[in-house]
Amino acid sequence: MADGARTGSACSSLGLGVLLTGAFIAMMDTFIVNVAAPSIQADLRAGTADTELVIAGYTLTYAVGLIAGGRLGDVYGRRRMFAVGLAGFTLASLACGLAASAGELIAARLVQGAAAALLSPQVLAIIRTSFVDRRQRARAFGLMGAVQALASVFGQILGGAVTQADVLGLGWRPVFLINVPIGLAALLLVRRAVPESRAAVAEETDWGGMLFGGVALVVLLVPLIEGQQLGWPGWLVGMLPVAVVVLAVFLAVQVRRARRGAAALLHAELLASGAFTGGAVVVLLFSATMTPLYLGYTILLQEGFGDSPLRAGLAFAPLAMAVAVSSFAAGRFIRRVGRRVVLAAGAVLHGVGGGVALGVSLAAPGALPNGLLPCMVVLGVAQGLFVTPSLNAVLDGVGEAHIGGASGILTAMQRLGNAVGTAVLMLPFLAAYERARAGGAAPAKGYTEAFAALCGAVTLVSLLTAALLCRVPFGRAGAGWAGASSGDR
Repeated sequence: MADGARTGSACSSLGLGVLLTGAFIAMMDTFIVNVAAPSIQADLRAGTADTELVIAGYTLTYAVGLIAGGRLGDVYGRRRMFAVGLAGFTLASLACGLAASAGELIAARLVQGAAAALLSPQVLAIIRTSFVDRRQRARAFGLMGAVQALASVFGQILGGAVTQADVLGLGWRPVFLINVPIGLAALLLVRRAVPESRAAVAEETDWGGMLFGGVALVVLLVPLIEGQQLGWPGWLVGMLPVAVVVLAVFLAVQVRRARRGAAALLHAELLASGAFTGGAVVVLLFSATMTPLYLGYTILLQEGFGDSPLRAGLAFAPLAMAVAVSSFAAGRFIRRVGRRVVLAAGAVLHGVGGGVALGVSLAAPGALPNGLLPCMVVLGVAQGLFVTPSLNAVLDGVGEAHIGGASGILTAMQRLGNAVGTAVLMLPFLAAYERARAGGAAPAKGYTEAFAALCGAVTLVSLLTAALLCRVPFGRAGAGWAGASSGDR
């Protein structure tokens, strides 16, 4: 091929199903433990810090390993790395389900996150390389968006239902064990159904860059993930400026190596592309609005209005269904009006949904939480129009030889955005709640005001994302941050 990638045959419907199965369980396990955490803590006699590590450890190793995972797919084969990641994830899930102590569970969760980081970028990369027809590719990305949306909600619902059902007296353990038969079934089909692809020109692996980049991300993500839970102690706050310096050095070294033609984790083609770097920024910004929105809504329902974890999980069903439907419809809209218009519409609509939720929370607090359901539907439609179409748009300008590395970076930007958004956008939520509590407000009123403050922050960041989209030159790999191709509209 012209760009130096070797690609296998087109991916079949069965192959796409296998890929999406891997994506589903990796995303589901980000959420499924949240509801089961109290049962885990009681059964294993775990402390609060241990329970937090069970949840955060997976997120940390997942986010840290994504860039390296994507690059390994380019070098050693995307199907191969998907299979290795899926096998590791399945074995780690078994180890989680059989864990006899908090330490064993934490260790297994760290491995599980690392395995998810290896398989997840390959899903994007294989879809991008094996679906040549743009309509089929858009449909595949739409399916991926729908699957991920359903996984996030299904994880919370399943976690509550399985733990409450106490299947075979196993308590929380089926939360993890359910991955084992799913993973084994998918593994049996990988070789037959999923095409292999890798960079045609053999390149050295930048092991030093992977290690350095991983350390940089750990230093950044640990305070972002654990800061609020631990009350922002001084040592965590001090890690943030250190992380900025370490990341700056890492990027400088990568740019230098790329210019010299040496092996680099971040390839020169990606660093030089305004469409890719700009797209990565807007992906990060939009992702920063999503996790705090979900977290704030969950707290509002459970702490403010006394919903059970299972009922709170079910409250996300309208949002998830809206994401699924709009993800399917996004490709058709893009063909009619252009990707830039659809992406901007998604970002603006997300801001509108947040703004309306703010207004409902302040103007009619007595109607909550049912009054927020239409807002959740609007937000879900917006996310479906933006999330996977934005990934498709950014990857469209990347040469296939580096598609795995690009997929890893974009997925890492999503996870980094989730962490940054939770750390930053939850600040007005917490501040508003503390003000209300100091004034003697009841929990329902206090959390309603807090959620309104959060929605205001979500609105501002969403509209900022829409504004920055106008400067991203989608469709012109290697262009700078100015202008747009005529096909972008």
